[in-house]
Amino acid sequence: MIKRLTYLLLLTVFIINISKAANLDPAKMSCTVVNPDGSVTFWWKNPIISSSFKKNVFYHSTNGVTFTKIDSTIDASTINYQHIISTGNHAPQYYFVESVSLTGDLSQSDTIASIYLQLDNNAPDFNEADLFWTSVSDPPPFGTNGWYKVYWDYPDGNWSLIDSTQDNTFSHDVIVCYDSINFKIELDNESCSSVSNISGNWFIDVDYPLQTVFDSVSINDDSRAILGWQPSLSQDVAGYILYHLVSGSWIAFDTVVGLNNTFYVDTLYDACLETHEYAIASIDSCGNKSEGTFLEPQKTIFLYDIGFNVCAHQDTLIWEQYLNAEPIVENYLVWRSDNGTDFSIVGTLSNPENDTVKMQFIDEGIDPGINYEYFIQAVFENGTSSSCKKTVDSYSYKVPQHLYFANADVLPTNEIDLVVDVDTSVYSCTWELYRYDPFSNSDNNFSSTNKSQLQGFPLNILDTDVDPPSTYYEYYAMVFDSCGIERFKSNILKTIHLSGSKLNEQTNSLEWNALEGWETSVEKYYIYRIIGNETNASLIDSVSGQTFQYDDLISSNLATEGKLTYWVEAKQSAGGEYDWRSFSNSNRIDIFFESNIYFANAFRPGGLNNEFKPIFSYFSGSDYQFQIFNRWGQLIFETSDIEEGWDGLIDGQNQISGIYVYRLSYKNVYGLDEDMKGTVMLLQ
Repeated sequence: MIKRLTYLLLLTVFIINISKAANLDPAKMSCTVVNPDGSVTFWWKNPIISSSFKKNVFYHSTNGVTFTKIDSTIDASTINYQHIISTGNHAPQYYFVESVSLTGDLSQSDTIASIYLQLDNNAPDFNEADLFWTSVSDPPPFGTNGWYKVYWDYPDGNWSLIDSTQDNTFSHDVIVCYDSINFKIELDNESCSSVSNISGNWFIDVDYPLQTVFDSVSINDDSRAILGWQPSLSQDVAGYILYHLVSGSWIAFDTVVGLNNTFYVDTLYDACLETHEYAIASIDSCGNKSEGTFLEPQKTIFLYDIGFNVCAHQDTLIWEQYLNAEPIVENYLVWRSDNGTDFSIVGTLSNPENDTVKMQFIDEGIDPGINYEYFIQAVFENGTSSSCKKTVDSYSYKVPQHLYFANADVLPTNEIDLVVDVDTSVYSCTWELYRYDPFSNSDNNFSSTNKSQLQGFPLNILDTDVDPPSTYYEYYAMVFDSCGIERFKSNILKTIHLSGSKLNEQTNSLEWNALEGWETSVEKYYIYRIIGNETNASLIDSVSGQTFQYDDLISSNLATEGKLTYWVEAKQSAGGEYDWRSFSNSNRIDIFFESNIYFANAFRPGGLNNEFKPIFSYFSGSDYQFQIFNRWGQLIFETSDIEEGWDGLIDGQNQISGIYVYRLSYKNVYGLDEDMKGTVMLLQ
């Protein structure tokens, strides 16, 4: 019973609402206008509005199904509204008006749409306008006759009527060479007209001329590309468009006017500096272009700069092939002129199957001091095509004229300072230094210096990977010219290796090998000596260049210093081609004296003499060992450090006063074993 009452109540409300709506007449939609900016203005006719009118509400849809409120007006005299959007030029727009009274009564107009016009003049119908548009409404709005008028803005840019139709399509032939034409559709009403969006495009004459035959490109004596082609078979051709390939795109750079003008010189580029691919297309009086020769472009033979190999006496020519010759290239001829003489063929190369590879020709037996000029000529059935001319001047490189190993001097740091006299007038060369080590019995290439690395004259190298106290070394140098060819091997220079021994307490004996390799002889050997740890050396004597031994008699006062340091210096005799006056030093050696030894007979820990050890004026021996024994013969102290003595302690404990036995053993400067024993009194 409750459900039935509810249903009856809802039905009653629905009937009452229908009754209210029926008391308010709806508006009548009249026209829509698509404005240039894409907005849409629509018109309507208001019914007779009573004093109960409240407002008109405007609704919009993009599909004619789902509507959205966009605005309203309370002015009963308003009969149009501009909807500010931009999509009116891209799709139809749908509208209706809802009238509302003060009592809430509603009435809804019919739906009206904007006219959306589309133009199709795509290939192949570039000269036919196919128009399609949407209806304002179906049936057409009240007050219209249903005839759509078709307008265009041709020929003077003003709108003119072409025709009218009750359909939504229209086709029209457009007879123009090339022009942009716009169209629009209008539908008249009693007090307004519906206007579509404007749709336009370019229209062209689609009867294209035939493609011409692009038959050759070459290069003239002014380094300009010369283009040649055959006249087009289409008699309405007005000229030819020429193209360059730039960054992967074909760019038109000039037009040749006239059917029979088939020759062109490209002055935009220097064909000797860069190469370009060319294509051509015919163009008729309407501007219709034939297919271009883009798939088979023509390209000049680009000859790169000539590469002269001074070492091999060769000229190398590299060029990019002629592209798409029709008929194909039979062969390439290499032409050469020597110092301006007539050109002659020096090489013939067959055309390779792969036309993308670069061609190469090596001209052998090139003489120095000649200006050579070359060009490449492609030969095919109907003619030839020539490259730019390129020149090269041949020359000879400067060969090193001398090489002399001037000195090898052993430094106090046991490094060897090397001096080499080199030819610095050459443009480029490499000097390599070798060292012979008698221990390994092998030559070692330890240094390489090219001309650009030379810091000054002469070439000076410090050899640090040596041990002069152990042996002598032999050095020599080799020079390789700029082509890597060995030109000279220098003299072999042998360093001085000094050795010595103590014959007795008063005589030190020195021996050395002869310095060998100077271009002049050794004039003298100077003998130098340093006493002890002094810094100043003394020249003690000299011997002839043929003497390799010296005995130094030592005075008693020198023996107090413990050691003497010696070395030998060779002096070069004057003269020779290079006139070097070198001084070369040997390694340094030390000869030691035998020291006096003193032992105390007693010591007291904590006193002035608080430890016990041997006292040397200097110690020059080896294998030092000092020991202390107690009265029972037990070893209680031992050291191999000459600076360390016994402090009277064992494991940190003071020992009782009494007699202890010591023993000292070592090898003296003569290599003899020394063994000394005695006693000492420990006082506590």
